[in-house]
Amino acid sequence: MPVNPNFLERLLLLRLDKGPAPILDLFGASTFEAVVLALDIGLFEQLASAGEPLSATELADRLDADANAIEVLSTFLDAQGYVTTDGGRYRNTRMTTKWLLAESETNMAPWLTFWDELVFPFWEDNFETVVREGHPPQTIYEWFDEEPTRWETAQKGFRAAASVVVDEVADAVDVPDGATHVLDVGGGHGLYAIELCRRHPTLSAVVFDSPEALDVAREEIAAAGLEARVEVAGGDYWEDDLGAEHDVALVFNVIHAHDDVANRRLFERVAESLRPGGQLVVLDQLADTARMPVGKAGQGFVGLTYLVTLDATIHPYEAVREWLRDAGFEDVRRTAIRRAGPGQTVVQATKR
Repeated sequence: MPVNPNFLERLLLLRLDKGPAPILDLFGASTFEAVVLALDIGLFEQLASAGEPLSATELADRLDADANAIEVLSTFLDAQGYVTTDGGRYRNTRMTTKWLLAESETNMAPWLTFWDELVFPFWEDNFETVVREGHPPQTIYEWFDEEPTRWETAQKGFRAAASVVVDEVADAVDVPDGATHVLDVGGGHGLYAIELCRRHPTLSAVVFDSPEALDVAREEIAAAGLEARVEVAGGDYWEDDLGAEHDVALVFNVIHAHDDVANRRLFERVAESLRPGGQLVVLDQLADTARMPVGKAGQGFVGLTYLVTLDATIHPYEAVREWLRDAGFEDVRRTAIRRAGPGQTVVQATKR
């Protein structure tokens, strides 16, 4: 958890400039590294499975690690809010239990692993090039293709991020009366299509994405027991057949990877796959939607990430609405997703 300065520290560091506020960024970077290592060695899981607080020596024995180093690491994690200590014995905090344990439905650990193993290494190799030349030499997706196991790590990360908001997003999606079929374009892990099918017994779905991106979806479908109603289809949504007469089409976290011309073409292709009156539902970060400091920082972070990794950007709502109308949709409306962080918005439209 980021360092949360108290009133005096905020006054001295952030208001009066009496101390080096950038030190907080250093603390944040080191916290990320410490948390990822704790995940990798199973520190939080061992604390969870113990059933009682553990001393550093007991924890080190379970982890086959050095007791002094585990104590220093755990002390740092205590200061950052990931574990807490009482009498030299450590246990997970509620935050860690909710967000970083495998048994939690909102386990974000794979999302942190995604950043640690994939995104930040890609940043390190390409950030300066992008700043100096304006573009990365390749997109991160093209880099994933060079080693397909990267796709599995990415989709597990995307699935973890989706788990935080899937209920709120599903609440926002207008499924037409009598609807029977959903097309999930670029659906990857398949979590959204699965949730809609859980909620609407008459629905079946196809999760359409590149073949390399669908392994996690297969696991999720099997875990949900929905093999009879949710299937995967590998292909290229620019070229391959998307089917016809779908009632709902999901285009989730796709449009940020493409420019104006490409997104217009994508919406036209999806429109061709929908029946009249069918719903196209877009989920993505949209520009100029953040109002609070954390939201503004997060939206800037997302924008920079898209530039470095995808040579892409965050699009404004007005542009999305225009693309939808030009592709033959009407009744365009939007719903802000509150739990997702900066700018996550559901945009829906009805095919004329």
